[in-house]
Amino acid sequence: MIHTINISTILVALTGTLLLFTACGNDHDHHYSPVGIILSQGDDMLVTQEEGVVTYATGDAIPVPAGESTQTISVAFISDDGHHFTPEAGEYSLRHTIGNEEVLGVTHPVDGDEWSFRMNGLQAGSSTIQLELWHAGHSDFRSQNFQVSVTEQ
Repeated sequence: MIHTINISTILVALTGTLLLFTACGNDHDHHYSPVGIILSQGDDMLVTQEEGVVTYATGDAIPVPAGESTQTISVAFISDDGHHFTPEAGEYSLRHTIGNEEVLGVTHPVDGDEWSFRMNGLQAGSSTIQLELWHAGHSDFRSQNFQVSVTEQ
């Protein structure tokens, strides 16, 4: 009888631990799974990625002037039903990876808004930027590498 109680206690503890470690992926009230991302400045779309297809507003890269910063760029994600959203900043964050840090810098966040940033053209050249929706120690969404062209004015 004593062994049964100890084994039962261990099984309950292991089950609780398993549920704790898998809760984020299984039954989280606000767990987002975007299928795309939109970068915009005001009402102007710069680039979208939806279901793996990247579309730039003009050309084949996001233009950034050398020696200057862009206007504030806003980030919104695209849900599987096509709606645009920004997650709750307390539980989620935006991370970025720059391909060539000699050409491009990033200021993030802008004015305390987790879903906005500025790109800084450090010198003429090409770079990329990749964005991630970060939550509970892992990425819930990772964009493709967006091409960035830093040019002299």
